[in-house]
Amino acid sequence: MAIKKGSSPLRVLADLSLFFCILLTPICSATPATAPATLLQVKSSLTDPEGVLSGWSPEADVCSWHGITCRPGEVGIVTGLNLSGYGLSGVIPPAIGGLISVESIDLSSNSLTGPIPPELGMLESLRTLLLFSNSLTGAVPPELGLLKNLEVIRIGDNRLHGEIPPQLGNCTELETLGLAYCQLNGTIPAELGNLRRLQHLALDNNTLTGGIPEQLAGCASLRVLSLADNMLQGTIPSFIGSFSDLQSLNLANNQFSGGIPAEIGNLSSLTYLNLLGNGLTGAIPEELNRLSQLQVLDLSMNNISGKLSIFAAQLKNLKYLVLSGNILDGAIPQDLCASDSSSLENLFLAGNNLGGGIEALLNCGSLQAIDVSNNSLTGAIPPSIDRLSGLINLALHNNSLTGVLPPQIGNLSNLETLSLFHNGLTGEIPPEIGRLQKLKLLFLYENQMSGAIPDELTDCTSLEEVDFFGNHFHGPIPERIGNLKNLAVLQLRQNDLSGSIPASLGECRSLQALALADNRLSGALPETLGQLAALSVVTLYNNSLEGPLPESLFQLKNLTVINFSHNRFSGSLVPVLGSSSLAVLALTNNSFSGVIPAAVARSRSMVRLQLGGNRLTGAIPAELGNLTRLSMLDLSLNNLSGDIPVELSSCAQLTHLKLDGNSLTGSVPSWLGGLRALGELDLSSNALTGGIPADLGNCSGLLKLSLGDNRLSGSIPPEIGRLTSLNVLNLNKNSLAGAIPPALRRCNKLYELRLSENALEGPIPPEFGQLSELQVILDLSRNRLSGEIPASLGDLVKLERLNLSSNRLGAEIPPSLPRLTSLHLLNLSDNLLSGAVPAGLSGFPAASFAGNDELCGAPLPRCAASSAPRPLPGAEVAAIVAGIAAVSAAVCVALLYTMLRVWSNWRAVSVSSSDGEESAHGGGRDKWGAAAAGDGKYWKVGSPVSSSAEEKHSSGSETSVLRGKSTEAAGAAKS
Repeated sequence: MAIKKGSSPLRVLADLSLFFCILLTPICSATPATAPATLLQVKSSLTDPEGVLSGWSPEADVCSWHGITCRPGEVGIVTGLNLSGYGLSGVIPPAIGGLISVESIDLSSNSLTGPIPPELGMLESLRTLLLFSNSLTGAVPPELGLLKNLEVIRIGDNRLHGEIPPQLGNCTELETLGLAYCQLNGTIPAELGNLRRLQHLALDNNTLTGGIPEQLAGCASLRVLSLADNMLQGTIPSFIGSFSDLQSLNLANNQFSGGIPAEIGNLSSLTYLNLLGNGLTGAIPEELNRLSQLQVLDLSMNNISGKLSIFAAQLKNLKYLVLSGNILDGAIPQDLCASDSSSLENLFLAGNNLGGGIEALLNCGSLQAIDVSNNSLTGAIPPSIDRLSGLINLALHNNSLTGVLPPQIGNLSNLETLSLFHNGLTGEIPPEIGRLQKLKLLFLYENQMSGAIPDELTDCTSLEEVDFFGNHFHGPIPERIGNLKNLAVLQLRQNDLSGSIPASLGECRSLQALALADNRLSGALPETLGQLAALSVVTLYNNSLEGPLPESLFQLKNLTVINFSHNRFSGSLVPVLGSSSLAVLALTNNSFSGVIPAAVARSRSMVRLQLGGNRLTGAIPAELGNLTRLSMLDLSLNNLSGDIPVELSSCAQLTHLKLDGNSLTGSVPSWLGGLRALGELDLSSNALTGGIPADLGNCSGLLKLSLGDNRLSGSIPPEIGRLTSLNVLNLNKNSLAGAIPPALRRCNKLYELRLSENALEGPIPPEFGQLSELQVILDLSRNRLSGEIPASLGDLVKLERLNLSSNRLGAEIPPSLPRLTSLHLLNLSDNLLSGAVPAGLSGFPAASFAGNDELCGAPLPRCAASSAPRPLPGAEVAAIVAGIAAVSAAVCVALLYTMLRVWSNWRAVSVSSSDGEESAHGGGRDKWGAAAAGDGKYWKVGSPVSSSAEEKHSSGSETSVLRGKSTEAAGAAKS
């Protein structure tokens, strides 16, 4: 459509209206008389499970239809559509834009899907639009900004996405804007500041970013501002303090930083202030104490510091004070409350750095809940605690409180939770605790309390959880424990309890977790435990319980964790196999007998099966291969026989496989190399034959490999060197032959290496000196090793035990071995060593070097001195004397001849010895003061001293093999 040049603005608008009416004929042609037809189109788009729209019929007056409101005194003028909460599904049809006279639409709390139709923007009379709590998708239509008369729009709790349209700033009559609980992103539009009448703005639970725009200060009529649970940043603007009518301010769980504006103290109408879960810093402004109407103050989970400066004595209406998870310090102020005027009911100060005692809390007489846990509070629980007669929840755990639990605690008749764990409390549980008829949770664990558990505790019939772990309670479990019908958790582990488990425990039919481990309980398990149908976890390990298991236990179908290890149980395993949901079955170190029932494999979710240290016989059930989630299988120290079943190869998540100490036969299966998660493999002390499969080199995460005390033969496969995480390698007491592969040096995290009692031959690989983490032992004894002891072994500075005995090692002990300053056991006996024992090893006993015939020096006998010249036979002596006489005679003749020749001038020539020479040369010293070359004096060359001998190396502490050894910690131990 062409618009003529020079047309007036009114003419242009008329032409545009005509154009849109042509496009939107059904809407533009709508009149009050067309409302029934439009509503029937709406009905056709909806699914009506409750039949509330069944009366919508052309035969009936539209004003009588369910959910329809008409204008009083006028026929057929529909002003309201209210179908909230009827379970309607389907979409909102565009035809709804034909209800031109409608003023209110409420389709909230249904299951509507699809987009919000933009045609709603045509409803010029619309004042209220409620579409919240559906499953609507798409964006918020910008066309809603055309609704100039709109006062309330609540379309939150849907699946809307995209940005908040700035066109909503055109709805200048708007009083309520609710867009919470959607998936909206982007920033808060500055245009919302145009909504001068806006009283309620809820944008919480979206993913909005950016800051609070300064234009929002224009919403001077705000009473509720909720922007919580977004990703808003920046500081909290001070202009919020100008919203004089504001009653609720919720900015929780954003990323605001900086301090709390003191201007918030100007909000005299504020009843709710929630700033939790931001990054706010600085002190609490004292101006907040001016908020006389405040009922809830939550500043928790920030970085607020300084002293506690909120005073309920001034905030007389304050009921909730939540300051947990900050870095407040100092003591709880004595004037926190004024007992005659304070309304404070809930005080949460957990997770700060508060110190001192808790006496100041006794002034807050209205308190119902106290949580000052995870601080540094000291002192005792005051006997006057019963002044807080309305107290329901008391949490003082994770502090440094001392003293006893006062008997006056029994006067808190409304108490439901008493949490005092992880303090330094001593003394007994007062019998007065039995008066707490409403008590549900009692946590005293990790204190130093003692005495018997009082029988009166069984009068607390509302108890649901009891946890006394890690104290010094002694004596029996109360015989009337069965009175606690609501008990779900009973944790008495790690005390000094004795006696038997009371039969009445079977009356605690709600019990889900029973932990009695680490005590001195004795006797048999009561048959009544089979009545605990809800029981899921039961741990009784480290006691002296005995006898066969009650058959009634088979009825416990909900069991997931059973740990009866380290007791004296006997008989069959069958009673604990009634549940098919077991994740942990630990029965180690008892006296169970018989075969392993195939029913163990019924629990396909099993992750730990520990049956070691019993008297089980027969073969390993092939059905265990069905436990594909198994991470630990311990069948060690039994009397099992037969081969290792190939079905176990299906247990691909195994990290610990312990079959040692049985009578298993056959070979070490090569399929073990496919268990890539394996961290411990112990097949030692069986009767296995054949070679070590090279496939084990594929178990790259292996920490412990123990195949000792079998009948294995062949050579050590060099592929073992690929196990670079290995801490322990034990191949001793087999019939292994051949050379030790140098590739083992790549196992550079080894700290225990045992290859003794085999038939290994050849030299000790010098590369072993690179195993710098070796600490526990290097044992190569009782083999056929030959050659020299490598000098590189002197680099194993952490080594504590070295055993090379009973081999064919020769030559001298390398002088580098004294560098092993951590060594406390050395055995080089029964070899072919020779020469002197290095002085640095003289502190070891003689047995360390015995059986080396050519070895000497402390602690062995001293090495013999150099041999004296042998005496010459008499004939040789005579010949020598005769020769000397002949030579002497010849010399004398020559001298006599010479003297006769020079007799004439004998006085001019001196024939004395070299006395003058000695004098001239200063007693035989050269000009440097050193001995002359011919005086028989030389620099003494003693035994070489290694420069590294002066370096002291301390052996770093090592962790358990199964827990893994930290290479970082080991490295730190070197310095």
